[in-house]
Amino acid sequence: MGIKNVTAQIPDDLAAKMEKLPDVNWSQVVRNCLQRYCGIRLNANIEALMQKMKVQKEEAYSEGYKAALEWFKGEEIRYEDVNEIFQELSKDKEMWHDSIDWESIAEEGGVFPSWEPKARHFWTDKIEQLLEEPHTISDAFIDGFKAALTELEKGS
Repeated sequence: MGIKNVTAQIPDDLAAKMEKLPDVNWSQVVRNCLQRYCGIRLNANIEALMQKMKVQKEEAYSEGYKAALEWFKGEEIRYEDVNEIFQELSKDKEMWHDSIDWESIAEEGGVFPSWEPKARHFWTDKIEQLLEEPHTISDAFIDGFKAALTELEKGS
């Protein structure tokens, strides 16, 4: 097996940090990273993993949809009340959004993960308040929950 030398450019601040760790075999660290990266990119099972993720997303959507329907059923809410509930949700969303000091959060580096939009936080909080049983509330779960609410609203 041959050996190939690879040159990489790194910023000065990273080089300074590396110099503070003289005991580290940086060639080995880089080899390990490259092995992992190539293994992921060249994984023959990537299609199977993508299919598995798609199925999991569909399951989460269905779980959210079902949770919304169960919530309505458990609370014995009539279809006529659905529109009123949507108005309340809309008002709560505005109050919730307005009550957050988003500028301070941004200045402090954020208390929420930056990839999560504000609407997701609203729905996560609202669903956790509405449901008695704990659920893993993913984006797909929220989408399913909202879809069920929307269908119920259209039926009222």
